[in-house]
Amino acid sequence: MPRSEKDNEEIRATRRREILEAATEVFARKGVARTKVTDIAAAAKLSHGLLYHYFPSKEAVFEAVVEEMMQRADEDLRVPQPRAIDRLMHSIRSARDRLDERTLDATRAVTLALLMGDVVSDALRERMKAHMTRLAVRTHELVAQAQAEGDLDDSVSADEVARLMVFLFRGMAIRVPGFPVPLPDVTTLLRLLRPVDRAPRGAAPEPRRDDP
Repeated sequence: MPRSEKDNEEIRATRRREILEAATEVFARKGVARTKVTDIAAAAKLSHGLLYHYFPSKEAVFEAVVEEMMQRADEDLRVPQPRAIDRLMHSIRSARDRLDERTLDATRAVTLALLMGDVVSDALRERMKAHMTRLAVRTHELVAQAQAEGDLDDSVSADEVARLMVFLFRGMAIRVPGFPVPLPDVTTLLRLLRPVDRAPRGAAPEPRRDDP
């Protein structure tokens, strides 16, 4: 029996996911600039022709990987938690978990490619700018709300705290390979900014999980 259109869509979605996962692994191992379409096709166990059916170029694959990273970061700040401090803690922990030993190299490779301008189109650069602006604005809103709710010290500018958080994660993403100091528990930043008279409600930190 021939496949339905729904079946075909599911197959295409699965194949596309496999290509992006393979590309992410190759980017981590070789760097974006040195990666070729042949490398991605081999890692995904596909022919060149079939890969080009999904993506017209390496640059298109790279852009799709970056788009997924941006989407995950946006989703982290939209988690349905009742208090702003809880949404901040969740987004920080989620981002920190994505920078584990398995994914850090891929994140670093993509971040460095963006910083160096490798295979970055003008359109992607503009989307990245919009994403970073959106991330900074949303983080600022949550910090300001947490301060208004009494869960963060309001003697420190919400804008300064938000910018510090954004740049902290940017720096963590390009950590030097083999750097002996483990990734920090970045929720420490928010704990340091608690009002001195009480801790934030419902935001007890999880035990620190250092890199292996």
